[in-house]
Amino acid sequence: MMIKNSLIVLTSIFTIGSFSQSSNQNRTIEKNSKPNIVFILSDDLSFRDVSAYGQKNYKTPHIDKLCMTSTRFTQAYAAAPECAPSRGSFLSGKHVGHGPIRLNSSARGFENLPQDTYTLAKMLQESGYKTGVVGKWGLGYKEDSGNPLKQGFDYHYGFLTHYESHSYFPLVLYENNKEIYFPQNKGMNIEPLYEKDRGNPSHIDFEKYYNQNGKLVYMDMSKAAYTPNLFDDKAAEFIQKNKKAPFFLWFTTNLPHGPTIVDDFRQLKDRKDMDIQSREWGAMVQRLDISVGKLIDRLKEEGVYDNTIIVFASDNGYSMHNPSKSKNFESNDGRLVWEDDPYLHNKGSFTGGKFSGLEGGMRIPFFIHLPKQDTPNVISEPVWLVDLFPTFASVAQAKPVEGIDGFNLIPLLNGDRNAIPKDRFMYFTRKDEQAVRQGPWFAYRSHPNKEVELYLIEEDQLINTNLADQYAEKTASMKKIMETEQQPSEWYWNPGDTQQMFNDKIKKAKETGQLIKNYRPNNIELMPWEKQK
Repeated sequence: MMIKNSLIVLTSIFTIGSFSQSSNQNRTIEKNSKPNIVFILSDDLSFRDVSAYGQKNYKTPHIDKLCMTSTRFTQAYAAAPECAPSRGSFLSGKHVGHGPIRLNSSARGFENLPQDTYTLAKMLQESGYKTGVVGKWGLGYKEDSGNPLKQGFDYHYGFLTHYESHSYFPLVLYENNKEIYFPQNKGMNIEPLYEKDRGNPSHIDFEKYYNQNGKLVYMDMSKAAYTPNLFDDKAAEFIQKNKKAPFFLWFTTNLPHGPTIVDDFRQLKDRKDMDIQSREWGAMVQRLDISVGKLIDRLKEEGVYDNTIIVFASDNGYSMHNPSKSKNFESNDGRLVWEDDPYLHNKGSFTGGKFSGLEGGMRIPFFIHLPKQDTPNVISEPVWLVDLFPTFASVAQAKPVEGIDGFNLIPLLNGDRNAIPKDRFMYFTRKDEQAVRQGPWFAYRSHPNKEVELYLIEEDQLINTNLADQYAEKTASMKKIMETEQQPSEWYWNPGDTQQMFNDKIKKAKETGQLIKNYRPNNIELMPWEKQK
């Protein structure tokens, strides 16, 4: 199905450089004009968290409306099953087997992007774009090479490091390396929130954090600095200041990542039948929906909506209930179980979840709105966040970049279903786990010394039927990809490493003075899982 209006626009922009449209607004985009790009990346958003993807307990009208004027990819993947490597792969265009960020942390700590990384933002700067990132960065601190201002961004506002972004009422944020303090948030004790998310201890009554109308009373919202509000305002300012030049805005909200807390239960305020964490999570998704609505409104107010490509995605798969905090943990033939939330049912029909190389760790909601697009489209070809680097390069009319692992999605959006080779593969890894998606196939092994499992994922989303023996040749080719795409890393856990090998790396990092300082949210000394070590 061809998309009315928008495909006329995109085809002309990326072939002859200009077009004329008569159906809606009778306006012409000048020759060689470059659309603005807004990438809305949610943090830990689960597959069925928004109503357009099947959520039944509440509505997300702004996201739904945008989705209904976009191309929706029904088989979309993150680049990794956790935050930092997924973001690093998006920015570098390289999969985690040889990308700059392999895991959330290495033997040294939270790694930063190396200075010589050629990021998508650097490419867009060179192509004449003003570039800004608002929200969660998580790829370096202001003194090191991972500073966003050293990685191609003209403007940054928000969190810099991974753990700091766990707070919705922070004591400090950063704006172009300047520390912005919020003394009004000193009353926020974040540590009990971790306890709640990890088991809801009976000695804390979290219901008292909210009044009978579902409003947060633990913090004085008339004075507190609440990150969703701050990020909305800074994103709007960036759009207003850069509306006359092509701009790239990466709106990387920390919603709805835990530990859960929200300003208002909204549509779930009367759902006392639900667990408080489920109500908070659902309300945080609703707050994300408000941010999307504000972004769209600002683009329209500034007169740039009709010349802006908008991408919406999550950075990894389902995360609400991983095995480490499951109340009813059990194993399935040795495979860990990520339980669906019993109230929201937001996981989707996949096995596994965040921190897992299984499908549930990587499958995400993902759609792209093109300039002047006013009808929905659906594409079933497998795609992933790594494809955004060459896609944005095409939009910016940049020179082709060598050594990246994605494919330009513009021809696919324009109706060419053969634009991406059918045999292209997507490679994933986390610690010992490795996975490959290629065409209709999904291959997985939990450790290099384990057998490769093979599934026809399009008809077996729960990976119940292992076809490795029946399709031995295909299994062998998938195994070869796993063995050749993973480049050994000096500091990260490589597939097949032992705990002793990793401990030796930590020892080396200490002895050579290469440990990376860890910044924690709201000045807490240790994260709960660090205390248990």
